[in-house]
Amino acid sequence: MNANTGAIRRAWARNTYLVPLSGCLLLGALAIGCGDDGPTNTSGSGGQGATGGTGGMGGTGGVGGTGGVGGVGGAGGAGGAGGAGGAGGMGGAGGGGGSEEAKPVTVPISEMGHDRLYGVAFDAQGNIYATGNTAASTAADADFSTIVVKFSPSGEVDTTFGDKGIATHNVAVGTNGEVTRGIVVQSTGKIVVAGTVEHVGAADARDRDIAVTRFNADGTLDTSFGTNGVALLDLSEGELVGNTYVADTQWGLNVYSDDRLLVVGAQKAPGRTDTDFAAVRLSADGAIDNGFGTNGVALLDIAQQNATPKSGRILADGSVILAGYNRDADNIVSPVIYKLDGAGKLDTTFGVGGVFNQIVLASVAEAYDVVPQGSNFVTVGYGSNGGNDNLDWLSLRITGDGKLDTTYGQNGFVRVDLAGNNDNGRALISLGDKRSLLVGGGRPAADNVDAMVSVLTENGAVDTTFAPNGWKQYDLGGSADMFWGVALSPDQKHAAIVGTKSVGMGPGNDDGVLLLLPVGN
Repeated sequence: MNANTGAIRRAWARNTYLVPLSGCLLLGALAIGCGDDGPTNTSGSGGQGATGGTGGMGGTGGVGGTGGVGGVGGAGGAGGAGGAGGAGGMGGAGGGGGSEEAKPVTVPISEMGHDRLYGVAFDAQGNIYATGNTAASTAADADFSTIVVKFSPSGEVDTTFGDKGIATHNVAVGTNGEVTRGIVVQSTGKIVVAGTVEHVGAADARDRDIAVTRFNADGTLDTSFGTNGVALLDLSEGELVGNTYVADTQWGLNVYSDDRLLVVGAQKAPGRTDTDFAAVRLSADGAIDNGFGTNGVALLDIAQQNATPKSGRILADGSVILAGYNRDADNIVSPVIYKLDGAGKLDTTFGVGGVFNQIVLASVAEAYDVVPQGSNFVTVGYGSNGGNDNLDWLSLRITGDGKLDTTYGQNGFVRVDLAGNNDNGRALISLGDKRSLLVGGGRPAADNVDAMVSVLTENGAVDTTFAPNGWKQYDLGGSADMFWGVALSPDQKHAAIVGTKSVGMGPGNDDGVLLLLPVGN
């Protein structure tokens, strides 16, 4: 496995209803994805919807009935009280009638295994697609598979897609390292996902590659993409460095207007033992685009320190803005925002040599996601000054030429203390009026994490029109709940947010989550 070859080698409303799913029941218009924090412990859930769905069983066979809250599924018949619960659950997923406040809805994909959602996207018609992983058990060595779940614009599972609404593909059979985070929909209606997978047959089981997989619009694997449906990117050969195994990783996935693909990740640096930021461009059908970077791969090294990439966005002119962070020789973590031109070369008009990388807080300042805001860029992540200072959500604004915009928040950044303990921002979108919607998690207690959503105004103040204190807290029922991904609907009226009700290290299993949140008129 040679570094930088880029060679492709291997290959989730109101009505309540019952849908059998993988040996369990999908209750109501439910949706489904937790994940770890990545190699540096950094990186979109449950609630009462599922309980309400149980009321739905009081209906006549889960189909008919007009009693209770009405609708075509489960809320009918004699199950009036149960139906009301069902309406609560459906309001959570749909945000389109039946509940004043949208609530997250969970559903297990597998009966006994971990189910996790990380990424979400809309198609041009407003359908929602979420990706993540599922396993048949909670065993440490359980075999994880990649999943895509399709929902209607109102948040109902589209059972015509895949197997009862879910497309599944096990990229690396028999292994437990498959983590799928990125998802886009091409103009053809085909769905592309990307993730980190085990390097099958490697001498060390910790070696990883990047897998890009495409599904047809009906949820079947598109074998015309890559090799039998999968473009496998083996960017570097993994290596044990001290107590850390350094290998390829994937975090972001983007699609160009012409359906070409941009994969955001990291690889072991050529000839060294640290990691570099890596962006890989593929053709619409999964072939390496050798016109990008060097042999299809654009690498960024900063002072030979380990790189932690998180996301990227394709701009209107075809250039790319990317976000992540690194740790310097003094053990300070700083954001990295860099810009590539259309050919994958650093845009030297941005920042210093194409890169913004400066100390923002005395200990930690991470950038997990970045979006354009007019001619500027806004980030989300988290940070702390160290010592007794807890981690808060952190947002920066970077000017179009790569400088910290001191008119944003206080001196260019905003800290949002959500729950009084360590909080972690994971992803964001820019709303049509230049406000930003941020998702992630916060700790109301040191041993409990709830999923969180916050909105910031254009200039970085918490938006009290969204909630009295500017954010909303969602106890999904786990001890380590988290929202991981968010996307804005084509009409800019709803944000689809996915994540996980996670049990953390406790008993039980993780469930995926969809929250369809109204954000516009």
